[in-house]
Amino acid sequence: MQRREKGTGTIIKTETGYKGKIDIGRGPDGKRKFKCFSGKTEAEVKRKIREYNKSGAPTNPQQVLLKDYLMSWLVNIKRISLKPSSYDRLESTVLNQVIPRMGAFKISEITPEDIGSMLSEIQNDGLSYSTVKKAYDCVNAVLTYAFNKRDITYNPALLAARPNESNFKKKEIRYFTKDEANLITEECGRKYSTGTPVYPYGDAFILALNTGLRMGELIGLQKKDIDFNAKKLTVRRNAQVVGKRNSDGSRASGHTVVMSTTKTYSGARIISLNNAALEAAQRLCDSHPDSEHVVCGMRGGQVTHERFERSFYRVLDNCGIERTGVHSLRHTFASFLFEQGTDIKTISTLLGHASVKITMDTYVHLIQDTGKYAVELLESK
Repeated sequence: MQRREKGTGTIIKTETGYKGKIDIGRGPDGKRKFKCFSGKTEAEVKRKIREYNKSGAPTNPQQVLLKDYLMSWLVNIKRISLKPSSYDRLESTVLNQVIPRMGAFKISEITPEDIGSMLSEIQNDGLSYSTVKKAYDCVNAVLTYAFNKRDITYNPALLAARPNESNFKKKEIRYFTKDEANLITEECGRKYSTGTPVYPYGDAFILALNTGLRMGELIGLQKKDIDFNAKKLTVRRNAQVVGKRNSDGSRASGHTVVMSTTKTYSGARIISLNNAALEAAQRLCDSHPDSEHVVCGMRGGQVTHERFERSFYRVLDNCGIERTGVHSLRHTFASFLFEQGTDIKTISTLLGHASVKITMDTYVHLIQDTGKYAVELLESK
């Protein structure tokens, strides 16, 4: 018996010719939907069906591979709803974690065990809990979408076994001691014999050390955000590096910097400035009087993240301190607050965290050290 050509559905002979029918999924009422074709010959009907399928018209969604369903969901649904940076992260998870491990599965045949196996593979590859969680969240989101469209009968991600966060080694934060912070501050203020600062962004590093601003918040800071009389600055935006894209959403070569809202709702905040921060901010604003940016490039334009971080490495190298990212200045600011006995809620607010839990999870070692120090003080009295 000759096998039916794949994708041609059912074709029958009628009194006037031939009729074909293919399954194109379920309608809003949950019932199966079919697309019908007719022609004088069987070959004509097959041709019409092939042209229909080739045009990108809907086919049976249950037979679609996860990789194809994911890419369609990513481009047509998520691209218009996410910030460019969030879309970049989701795309990276899709391309680097999910598709290589589960892309060849039909969405209708994915089981909770398949998803659990994927997550275990990611963990066994030595990747972080954050990477595992992003992979799970991605699969759960796309399968929830498929279930709501009635392309699948249930979401297997809801039943999948997920790795326990406690089984992952937590990366310890890097912060500077008081002596290191003083050394960095002194180096950032160093000038050539002509009076020109050795480091164009030296005062920006001092500002970060005394405010806890993220690098993107520093680069996104504008002069109108600082009230020198009230000794306060307002965090309103975040500069982010995102991949360049073509009009259809596909990746183009290179990257660009975009301004977006703060990382979270709590990220928009007002920070009081101590004298060191106030003086550093004033010098930054005075260095390029015609620019709207507080932290500027050589010609008053916006500085790039890469150049900013590279300049910080140079500071550390000249201080004899092991290289670490600009973010360590933010961690150091937090460490000083803990050491001074500032309450966790205030620290969380100053850092712009979405919740106190994030602050506690991030600085658990600092909290423990502070508690130990407090007990030692009691013993010494």
